[in-house]
Amino acid sequence: MPIGRRITAFTAIAALVGALACSTDSSTSPSQTVADSEIDQSVASDVGESFADVVDQYGENESFEADLSGGSSTFDVAAEGAGTQSRTVTCGGPDGDGWFSCIAYTERGLTITRQVRFWSGGSLALGWNPATTDSVNHRWTRTGTVNSVVKPGKVRTLDDADTASMVVQRGTPTHHVWNGAGARIDSSTYTVNGITRHFAYTAHDTAAALTFTMPRSENPYPASGSISRDLELHFTAGGFDKTITRSAKITFNGSSVAELQVGELTCDLDLVTRVVSNCH
Repeated sequence: MPIGRRITAFTAIAALVGALACSTDSSTSPSQTVADSEIDQSVASDVGESFADVVDQYGENESFEADLSGGSSTFDVAAEGAGTQSRTVTCGGPDGDGWFSCIAYTERGLTITRQVRFWSGGSLALGWNPATTDSVNHRWTRTGTVNSVVKPGKVRTLDDADTASMVVQRGTPTHHVWNGAGARIDSSTYTVNGITRHFAYTAHDTAAALTFTMPRSENPYPASGSISRDLELHFTAGGFDKTITRSAKITFNGSSVAELQVGELTCDLDLVTRVVSNCH
Protein backbone atom coordinates (compact mmCIF):
# COMPACT_ATOMS: atom_id res chain seq x y z
CA MET A 1 0.00 0.00 0.00
CA PRO A 2 1.53 3.39 -0.96
CA ILE A 3 2.71 5.44 1.98
CA GLY A 4 0.46 8.31 1.01
CA ARG A 5 -2.56 6.08 1.41
CA ARG A 6 -1.80 4.83 4.87
CA ILE A 7 -4.14 6.19 7.50
CA THR A 8 -2.76 8.13 10.43
CA ALA A 9 -3.86 7.91 14.03
CA PHE A 10 -6.58 10.17 15.38
CA THR A 11 -5.66 13.71 16.31
CA ALA A 12 -5.92 12.76 19.96
CA ILE A 13 -2.99 10.40 19.60
CA ALA A 14 -0.59 13.13 18.55
CA ALA A 15 -1.43 15.07 21.68
CA LEU A 16 -0.41 12.11 23.82
CA VAL A 17 3.02 11.50 22.32
CA GLY A 18 5.69 12.94 24.58
CA ALA A 19 8.96 12.25 26.23
CA LEU A 20 7.61 9.72 28.72
CA ALA A 21 10.34 8.11 30.76
CA CYS A 22 10.55 4.37 31.25
CA SER A 23 9.85 4.68 34.96
CA THR A 24 9.33 8.02 36.69
CA ASP A 25 7.31 8.53 39.87
CA SER A 26 6.22 11.52 41.93
CA SER A 27 3.85 11.54 44.88
CA THR A 28 2.16 13.50 47.62
CA SER A 29 2.31 11.25 50.64
CA PRO A 30 0.08 11.96 53.67
CA SER A 31 -0.28 9.54 56.56
CA GLN A 32 -2.34 7.12 54.41
CA THR A 33 0.07 5.58 51.90
CA VAL A 34 -0.09 2.71 49.40
CA ALA A 35 2.93 0.47 48.89
CA ASP A 36 4.78 0.80 45.59
CA SER A 37 4.55 -2.97 45.18
CA GLU A 38 0.72 -2.85 45.17
CA ILE A 39 0.70 -0.04 42.63
CA ASP A 40 3.25 -1.78 40.39
CA GLN A 41 1.33 -5.06 40.47
CA SER A 42 -1.96 -3.30 39.70
CA VAL A 43 -0.42 -1.38 36.80
CA ALA A 44 1.01 -4.61 35.33
CA SER A 45 -2.39 -6.30 35.71
CA ASP A 46 -4.25 -3.37 34.12
CA VAL A 47 -1.81 -3.16 31.21
CA GLY A 48 -1.93 -6.92 30.65
CA GLU A 49 -5.74 -7.03 30.63
CA SER A 50 -5.82 -4.06 28.26
CA PHE A 51 -3.26 -5.58 25.89
CA ALA A 52 -5.23 -8.84 25.76
CA ASP A 53 -8.33 -6.80 24.84
CA VAL A 54 -6.39 -5.14 22.01
CA VAL A 55 -5.27 -8.52 20.65
CA ASP A 56 -8.90 -9.67 20.64
CA GLN A 57 -9.86 -6.52 18.78
CA TYR A 58 -7.29 -7.18 16.05
CA GLY A 59 -8.68 -10.68 15.75
CA GLU A 60 -12.18 -9.28 15.37
CA ASN A 61 -10.87 -6.90 12.70
CA GLU A 62 -9.68 -9.93 10.73
CA SER A 63 -13.09 -11.60 10.90
CA PHE A 64 -14.98 -8.35 10.29
CA GLU A 65 -13.16 -7.39 7.09
CA ALA A 66 -13.38 -10.85 5.53
CA ASP A 67 -17.14 -11.11 6.16
CA LEU A 68 -18.27 -7.63 5.10
CA SER A 69 -20.68 -8.12 2.21
CA GLY A 70 -23.97 -6.61 1.05
CA GLY A 71 -23.88 -3.82 3.61
CA SER A 72 -23.31 -5.96 6.71
CA SER A 73 -20.74 -8.17 8.38
CA THR A 74 -21.44 -11.31 10.40
CA PHE A 75 -18.21 -11.86 12.27
CA ASP A 76 -16.66 -13.54 15.29
CA VAL A 77 -16.23 -11.62 18.55
CA ALA A 78 -14.61 -12.75 21.77
CA ALA A 79 -17.21 -14.20 24.14
CA GLU A 80 -17.33 -13.74 27.90
CA GLY A 81 -14.63 -16.07 29.16
CA ALA A 82 -13.08 -18.22 26.43
CA GLY A 83 -14.25 -18.82 22.87
CA THR A 84 -16.08 -16.66 20.35
CA GLN A 85 -19.63 -15.81 19.38
CA SER A 86 -21.14 -14.44 16.18
CA ARG A 87 -22.77 -11.07 15.67
CA THR A 88 -23.98 -9.00 12.69
CA VAL A 89 -23.33 -5.28 12.16
CA THR A 90 -24.78 -3.10 9.40
CA CYS A 91 -22.51 -0.72 7.46
CA GLY A 92 -23.04 2.01 4.88
CA GLY A 93 -20.76 3.18 2.08
CA PRO A 94 -18.27 3.39 0.66
CA ASP A 95 -17.94 7.17 0.83
CA GLY A 96 -15.78 9.21 -1.55
CA ASP A 97 -12.63 8.13 0.28
CA GLY A 98 -13.55 4.45 0.21
CA TRP A 99 -14.64 4.13 3.84
CA PHE A 100 -17.49 1.88 4.97
CA SER A 101 -18.98 3.26 8.21
CA CYS A 102 -20.82 0.86 10.50
CA ILE A 103 -23.50 1.47 13.09
CA ALA A 104 -22.37 1.49 16.71
CA TYR A 105 -22.90 -1.76 18.57
CA THR A 106 -22.46 -3.00 22.14
CA GLU A 107 -20.05 -5.81 22.92
CA ARG A 108 -19.07 -7.02 26.41
CA GLY A 109 -20.45 -3.78 27.85
CA LEU A 110 -18.55 -1.51 25.44
CA THR A 111 -19.95 0.63 22.64
CA ILE A 112 -17.88 0.08 19.49
CA THR A 113 -17.84 2.03 16.24
CA ARG A 114 -16.02 0.91 13.09
CA GLN A 115 -14.85 2.11 9.71
CA VAL A 116 -13.08 -0.05 7.14
CA ARG A 117 -11.52 0.55 3.70
CA PHE A 118 -10.19 -1.95 1.14
CA TRP A 119 -7.39 -1.80 -1.45
CA SER A 120 -6.71 -4.06 -4.44
CA GLY A 121 -3.94 -3.45 -6.96
CA GLY A 122 -3.22 -0.09 -5.40
CA SER A 123 -6.80 1.14 -5.92
CA LEU A 124 -9.83 1.38 -3.67
CA ALA A 125 -12.01 -1.74 -3.67
CA LEU A 126 -15.59 -2.53 -2.69
CA GLY A 127 -14.78 -5.31 -0.28
CA TRP A 128 -12.61 -8.25 0.64
CA ASN A 129 -11.36 -10.62 -2.05
CA PRO A 130 -8.97 -13.36 -0.86
CA ALA A 131 -7.25 -13.42 -4.25
CA THR A 132 -6.82 -9.69 -4.90
CA THR A 133 -7.03 -7.68 -1.66
CA ASP A 134 -3.66 -6.06 -0.94
CA SER A 135 -4.48 -4.25 2.28
CA VAL A 136 -7.27 -3.02 4.54
CA ASN A 137 -7.50 0.12 6.70
CA HIS A 138 -9.42 0.15 9.96
CA ARG A 139 -10.62 2.79 12.41
CA TRP A 140 -12.46 1.88 15.61
CA THR A 141 -13.43 3.29 18.99
CA ARG A 142 -14.47 1.59 22.25
CA THR A 143 -16.14 3.34 25.17
CA GLY A 144 -17.86 2.09 28.28
CA THR A 145 -17.47 0.49 31.70
CA VAL A 146 -16.78 -3.20 32.32
CA ASN A 147 -15.85 -5.45 35.21
CA SER A 148 -12.31 -6.79 35.28
CA VAL A 149 -12.11 -10.48 34.39
CA VAL A 150 -8.92 -10.81 36.46
CA LYS A 151 -9.67 -9.08 39.78
CA PRO A 152 -13.16 -9.39 41.33
CA GLY A 153 -14.48 -6.00 42.37
CA LYS A 154 -12.29 -4.04 39.97
CA VAL A 155 -14.18 -1.83 37.50
CA ARG A 156 -12.58 -0.63 34.25
CA THR A 157 -13.68 2.42 32.26
CA LEU A 158 -12.42 2.68 28.66
CA ASP A 159 -12.29 5.51 26.12
CA ASP A 160 -10.13 4.20 23.27
CA ALA A 161 -9.53 5.21 19.64
CA ASP A 162 -7.42 3.11 17.24
CA THR A 163 -6.32 3.08 13.63
CA ALA A 164 -4.49 0.28 11.83
CA SER A 165 -3.57 -1.02 8.40
CA MET A 166 -3.30 -4.70 7.47
CA VAL A 167 -1.11 -5.79 4.55
CA VAL A 168 -1.51 -9.22 2.94
CA GLN A 169 1.76 -11.13 2.46
CA ARG A 170 0.87 -14.03 0.19
CA GLY A 171 2.91 -17.21 0.31
CA THR A 172 2.93 -20.59 1.99
CA PRO A 173 1.55 -19.77 4.47
CA THR A 174 -0.05 -16.37 3.89
CA HIS A 175 0.43 -13.74 6.59
CA HIS A 176 -1.56 -10.65 7.55
CA VAL A 177 0.73 -7.96 8.96
CA TRP A 178 -0.74 -5.12 11.04
CA ASN A 179 0.72 -1.75 11.99
CA GLY A 180 -1.29 0.78 13.94
CA ALA A 181 -1.67 3.26 16.77
CA GLY A 182 -4.09 3.86 19.59
CA ALA A 183 -5.01 6.54 22.12
CA ARG A 184 -6.39 5.54 25.52
CA ILE A 185 -7.99 7.45 28.38
CA ASP A 186 -8.80 4.55 30.70
CA SER A 187 -9.24 3.98 34.41
CA SER A 188 -9.69 1.21 36.94
CA THR A 189 -10.96 1.26 40.52
CA TYR A 190 -11.14 -1.17 43.42
CA THR A 191 -11.49 -0.86 47.20
CA VAL A 192 -9.22 -2.06 50.01
CA ASN A 193 -10.34 -1.62 53.65
CA GLY A 194 -12.92 0.96 52.63
CA ILE A 195 -10.41 3.07 50.65
CA THR A 196 -10.98 3.27 46.89
CA ARG A 197 -7.93 2.97 44.69
CA HIS A 198 -8.35 4.94 41.45
CA PHE A 199 -5.96 4.43 38.52
CA ALA A 200 -6.44 7.06 35.76
CA TYR A 201 -4.38 6.34 32.62
CA THR A 202 -3.52 8.42 29.59
CA ALA A 203 -1.67 6.28 27.07
CA HIS A 204 -0.45 5.93 23.51
CA ASP A 205 -0.03 2.54 21.77
CA THR A 206 2.00 1.49 18.74
CA ALA A 207 1.42 -1.88 17.04
CA ALA A 208 4.46 -2.97 15.02
CA ALA A 209 4.46 -5.86 12.52
CA LEU A 210 1.70 -7.69 14.40
CA THR A 211 1.58 -10.83 12.26
CA PHE A 212 -1.22 -13.41 12.00
CA THR A 213 -0.64 -16.66 10.12
CA MET A 214 -3.48 -17.82 7.89
CA PRO A 215 -5.83 -19.51 8.39
CA ARG A 216 -6.57 -17.71 11.65
CA SER A 217 -8.91 -20.49 12.77
CA GLU A 218 -5.80 -22.63 13.21
CA ASN A 219 -3.53 -19.79 14.36
CA PRO A 220 -5.53 -17.56 16.72
CA TYR A 221 -2.59 -15.77 18.33
CA PRO A 222 -0.07 -13.37 16.73
CA ALA A 223 2.94 -15.26 15.38
CA SER A 224 5.26 -12.31 15.94
CA GLY A 225 5.34 -8.56 16.38
CA SER A 226 4.66 -6.33 19.35
CA ILE A 227 2.48 -3.62 20.85
CA SER A 228 4.22 -0.86 22.81
CA ARG A 229 2.62 1.60 25.21
CA ASP A 230 3.72 4.85 26.83
CA LEU A 231 1.46 5.69 29.74
CA GLU A 232 0.98 8.25 32.45
CA LEU A 233 -0.92 7.21 35.55
CA HIS A 234 -2.55 9.45 38.13
CA PHE A 235 -3.18 7.27 41.18
CA THR A 236 -5.23 8.25 44.21
CA ALA A 237 -6.32 6.40 47.37
CA GLY A 238 -8.01 8.60 49.96
CA GLY A 239 -5.56 11.45 50.54
CA PHE A 240 -2.67 9.61 48.83
CA ASP A 241 -1.79 10.97 45.39
CA LYS A 242 0.89 9.75 43.00
CA THR A 243 1.80 10.30 39.34
CA ILE A 244 3.67 7.59 37.45
CA THR A 245 4.98 7.19 33.90
CA ARG A 246 5.79 3.79 32.44
CA SER A 247 6.75 2.18 29.16
CA ALA A 248 5.16 -1.20 28.45
CA LYS A 249 5.51 -3.74 25.64
CA ILE A 250 3.98 -7.07 24.73
CA THR A 251 5.85 -9.40 22.36
CA PHE A 252 4.19 -12.35 20.60
CA ASN A 253 5.45 -15.81 19.62
CA GLY A 254 2.39 -17.61 18.25
CA SER A 255 1.34 -19.12 21.57
CA SER A 256 -1.38 -18.06 24.01
CA VAL A 257 1.27 -16.74 26.42
CA ALA A 258 3.10 -13.54 25.46
CA GLU A 259 6.00 -11.72 27.10
CA LEU A 260 4.91 -8.55 28.90
CA GLN A 261 7.28 -5.81 30.02
CA VAL A 262 5.99 -3.00 32.26
CA GLY A 263 8.67 -0.63 33.47
CA GLU A 264 11.36 -2.82 35.03
CA LEU A 265 9.11 -5.89 35.33
CA THR A 266 9.12 -8.77 32.83
CA CYS A 267 6.09 -11.06 33.08
CA ASP A 268 3.98 -13.65 31.27
CA LEU A 269 0.55 -12.64 29.97
CA ASP A 270 -2.04 -15.34 29.27
CA LEU A 271 -4.02 -13.97 26.33
CA VAL A 272 -7.00 -16.19 27.20
CA THR A 273 -7.38 -15.62 30.94
CA ARG A 274 -5.73 -12.14 30.95
CA VAL A 275 -3.70 -13.20 33.98
CA VAL A 276 -0.23 -11.64 34.43
CA SER A 277 2.21 -13.96 36.20
CA ASN A 278 5.88 -14.82 36.77
CA CYS A 279 6.94 -11.19 37.09
CA HIS A 280 10.59 -10.58 37.86
